[in-house]
This record gives sequence, C-alpha cells and structure tokens, in this order.
Amino acid sequence: MVVDERREFLCAWINQSTPYGGCELEVASADASFRRYFRIHTPDGPRVVMDAPPELEPCASFVHLAKKLKDSGIQVPQIYFQDLEKGFLILSDFGDLHYQEALASERRNDLYELAIEEIIKFQKSLGEWATELPVFDRAWQSKELEIFREWCLPDVSSQEFEKYTKPLIDGVDTIPKSFMHRDFHCRNLLVTDDGTPGIIDFQGAMFGPITYDLVSLLRDCYVDNSEDWIVRQVRSFRTQLVQCGLTGPEINEGTINKWFDWAGLQRHLKCVGIFHRLKIRDGKPEYLADVPRVLGYVKQVLKTYPELCDLQALVEQASLLSPDS
Repeated sequence: MVVDERREFLCAWINQSTPYGGCELEVASADASFRRYFRIHTPDGPRVVMDAPPELEPCASFVHLAKKLKDSGIQVPQIYFQDLEKGFLILSDFGDLHYQEALASERRNDLYELAIEEIIKFQKSLGEWATELPVFDRAWQSKELEIFREWCLPDVSSQEFEKYTKPLIDGVDTIPKSFMHRDFHCRNLLVTDDGTPGIIDFQGAMFGPITYDLVSLLRDCYVDNSEDWIVRQVRSFRTQLVQCGLTGPEINEGTINKWFDWAGLQRHLKCVGIFHRLKIRDGKPEYLADVPRVLGYVKQVLKTYPELCDLQALVEQASLLSPDS
C-alpha cells in the first residue's frame, strides 16, 4: 500500500494549526503542476485546501497576488490560513462549476462577456502595479518555446530553433504590456454562487502582452469556439481597450488581430510542448486529447502570416504523438 506522507503531513497541520481539526479531506482537483486541492467541510462552510510542495511549487507569489487582486476588486479566493514553509493554504471555496462545464449552457455568451470584463479590470486596475511583476520578455518567450523544441523537435538544436522563432519572439515583444494572468482559460474560472467568475491559478502572473489572456480564453486549449465569433470578440475587446484609454484609437483591427494571433501562437506552441512533456515525462496522457485543437490554432496562424513561413515549415516536421499513443 502506498502511503501518502504529504497528505498525512497536511492533516497534522490542519489539526494542529487551524480550528478545522478532524475534518475529512476530499479530493477537489489536481492540475498539470505538482499542486493538488482538497475540500473540507467546516462549521464555517466548505473550504479548499491547497497542497503546494514548497520545493516544487512555492506559493508565496499566490499569497502576494491574491491580496493585490482582491484589493483591486477581482474575485479570487480568500486565504484563511497559510504556512508557506510547508506549502499549505486554506482558501474560500468557489464550488465545482468550472467554465469548461458551464459554457455548455445557455449562459455561454454571458459568461464570456463577464470573463472579458475581468481581463479589462486586470489591465485598468493593475496596469501600473503590474510593472513590478516578472516581465514576459524575449528571454522568457524563448524559454517557453524551448519546451516545444525539447519535446516535439528533439533533433533540432536550440541554436537552429532560435533562428526560426526569432520573428515570432520579436513580434510578440512589440505588443503593449499590462497585467497578464497567463493561464486565463476555462479550467481556471469557476462560476460562483452569484453567477460571476471566480479566478484561480493566478500565481504565474506576469507583465505581458495585453492580448495574451484574451487569446487564452477565446482560443482555449480545452474548448472550441467558432472563428467568426472569435473575430467579433476581438473587435469588441479593441473597442473596450480604446474606451478605457488602454490603447489609442490608432490601433486598428488589423493590428489588434495580429497581436491576438501572435501572442496565441507563442502560447499554443508552448502548450503543445507541455502536453507532450506531461505524457512522456509525467505519465499524464490525458492532455494529448487536446493537442489536435491546439495544433489547429498553431497551423491557422502560421498560414496567415507569410513572415512566419520558415517557422511553419519547421513545425510541420515536429514529432507529435496522437491521443491514442
């Protein structure tokens, strides 16, 4: 029998350091990282317990960002108890209804509208403070794209790969930057009791492209949306940016579409690499089921921009696993 020592350690901490001793841990969710989440039912109501091994997933940034976001009116979990050295947090509970399931309902358009409002709120409320965050610069982009090379193009050297990705990296770096959640997709948004989005998994936030969270949401790795509908949403987003003074009216639709496409291409190449790494290294094959969707986004953008033709040719050479591998 495998003993889950960390779970036992977590139970001991709850018993000794919180008023919730004796509460039974129920598995709430896990994610692609080393974090995992449990639910406990307490006299104060349900609570979520985060277990983030500090040597692998330090949670100091989560705690710091949670305060900043909450102070700015963003609906993120309240932190009731914490032990950063052990990597344990007890949080408010937004429930189990993720956007991924809720988007199948008649509220789909309303839910997307609310989520996009949150992106605008990020950028309005946190734009100036966001300069304190790590910068999504050329070096960071390159590091993320290297994941795709390592796991999908292992026969291509890093030096050669850099030549192919340089136009993309340079283009993304010209996009104006603001607060960027960095994983703003259907599995990190929950529908709370009042119907508004509760936002989680924000600890990786950066100062990055203003279109990055939008493309994460609309060209979601886990949800399909029609391209015509996406085009309308990007157009509406541009209007909101201009109205809020976040961009000038001289930024036309062609420019915002390119910012959207190129930020998404960088993200989606990284995601394809991560999904392969999860299968090959971490034994989590379920993510391969989403590779065809994400690869579709990649190919669509690559064929739209002639200046990326060399990168397009290289991606065609990638060794990609099928979902049945």
